[in-house]
Amino acid sequence: MSAASPRVLREWRNRVVAEYRSAARTAALLHRMVLAGFPRDVLATAGRIVQDELDHADLCHVVVENLGGGDEPAVLDVGALLGPSEGDGLLAAVVDTVVRDFCLGETLAVPLFRAMWEGATVPVVREALTRILRDEAVHRAFGWRALDVLLELDAEGTRARAEALLPKWIEQYRAAYADRRDAPLLQAEERSAGLIDLHEYADLFETALEVDIRRRLRSRGIAA
Repeated sequence: MSAASPRVLREWRNRVVAEYRSAARTAALLHRMVLAGFPRDVLATAGRIVQDELDHADLCHVVVENLGGGDEPAVLDVGALLGPSEGDGLLAAVVDTVVRDFCLGETLAVPLFRAMWEGATVPVVREALTRILRDEAVHRAFGWRALDVLLELDAEGTRARAEALLPKWIEQYRAAYADRRDAPLLQAEERSAGLIDLHEYADLFETALEVDIRRRLRSRGIAA
C-alpha cells in the first residue's frame, strides 16, 4: 500500500491515543485495586494490561509510520488520560473503570478488532491487529473477573452504582460506534488497512451489547 487515505491515518492515530489512554487508566485502576485489597491474580493481570496497552500504542504508531503518516504525531490530551475521581469513594472509582472500560469497552473491542483483522491484508496492519486481538480477549476476561471481586467486596453498592451509570455509558459507546450509519463507505484500500464501515460497527455493537454484555450483567444480578 503506497499511500494511505486521510481516513486511514486518522483512524490509526486515534488508535495510538486510545491505547495510550487505556494504559494510563489501567495503571490508575491497578493502584486503586492495591488499596482496595484485590487478589494478587487480578493485580498481576492489571499490570500485564498496562504493558499490553503501551505495546499496542507502539504497534499502532508503527502502522501510522508505515502507511506514510509519520510526519504528523498523535496528539495526547493529558486530561483525557485520567480515570474517574474518587469523590464517591475508592470502590466507586474502581466500579466505574471496571464496568465502563472493561466490561463494556474491552468486551466490545473483541468483535470489533476481529472484524478489522478479518479484512486487513496490509502486512504491518495485520501483524498489529493479530497481537491486539489476542490481548483483548485477556482484557475482557479481566474485566468480568474484577467485577466478580467487586461483587464479593460490596454487592449492593456495586450493583447500585453500575445500574445507575450503565445507561449513560452504553449511550456513550453507542454514540461513538453506532450512530453514524450514513458515513461514506470505505474504499477497498481502506478496508485492507484495517478499517471497517460504520454500519458494521453499529451492527457489531448492538449484537455484542445484547448477546454478550447484557447476558453477563444479568447473570450477576445487574440490570442493564
